[in-house]
Amino acid sequence: MNFPCAAAYRRNTVRHSAYRADPEGAFRESEDRMPTTPAAAPLIVCDLDGTLLRPDATASDYTRAALGRLIAAGTALTIATARGVPSIRALLAGVELPLPVIELNGAYISDPGTGAHLDHHTLDAATASAVVDCLVAAGIEPTLTTWDGTADHVDFGALSNESARWFHDEKAAAGDPRLRYCTDFAALARTSTVALIRLAVPHDDAERTAKLLDGVCGDRATVLGIRNDYIPGWTEFSVHGPTADKGSALRGLRARIGHTGPLVVCGDHLNDLPMFDAADGPDDRRVAPATAHPDVLARATDVAGPNHEDGIARFLLASFLGSGEDLAS
Repeated sequence: MNFPCAAAYRRNTVRHSAYRADPEGAFRESEDRMPTTPAAAPLIVCDLDGTLLRPDATASDYTRAALGRLIAAGTALTIATARGVPSIRALLAGVELPLPVIELNGAYISDPGTGAHLDHHTLDAATASAVVDCLVAAGIEPTLTTWDGTADHVDFGALSNESARWFHDEKAAAGDPRLRYCTDFAALARTSTVALIRLAVPHDDAERTAKLLDGVCGDRATVLGIRNDYIPGWTEFSVHGPTADKGSALRGLRARIGHTGPLVVCGDHLNDLPMFDAADGPDDRRVAPATAHPDVLARATDVAGPNHEDGIARFLLASFLGSGEDLAS
């Protein structure tokens, strides 16, 4: 289908205010606004890992050039990812995203240029503290993504396992300014706003860890467990606020920019299913690469080529601009 060129999760109401921190660190409504897109134009929303990114966690020159061409042609396009804004910037270097991005699986809607959070769905302090206390007692090392009232941080500890080291080292290699060493996660959870708690365990411990987290969180948080393809043998868990998912964030983003046209959502894994759920209109498209999780492929209206062949970028160029083979591969 060609589009005209654009001139098992809980759903909750999403706020649509922009937020900055006041001197005490609380989020306050701001007058800042991102650019809007024509209301009836198609809106493309793409995941990164496994979708736009190749198996080595990089965006190819072809994919970055394709995104740039789509945006230059006036196509409304943004990103929805488990990563943060600094990672989005590093991976898509040279791509000037015109709209707010969905980061940390929907914990934040943010300005991709400044990193300012336009909307937030973070963990409450009691839940964050309970999860951290539980993990520390179980000997599981967490990494916390936090807001201290002034800046974002990715707080890491001893890096005592392969997965924790990978998570840290990938960000360090990209010069991520959020990295910060933490010696007391319990104190951190009590004094900062926690957007995400990340942990990883060997596959054999995944079921036990899932039960542990579910017992602590109940309906106070969203818990996702996904095998980490970059580190074989490890299952990665993320704990977010109960209203933090890509689908809820997408609804909030559309309300913010006044979008009423068709959606084209592109994703490959289970955390993309809420976004697929949000794209349920008669003209909406749900696009998965051929390498996607079977549950995602089952929900897709379109299947593109595999991510190692830049399948999503090629699909979007062909669908929106009718070309793309002239770009460097």
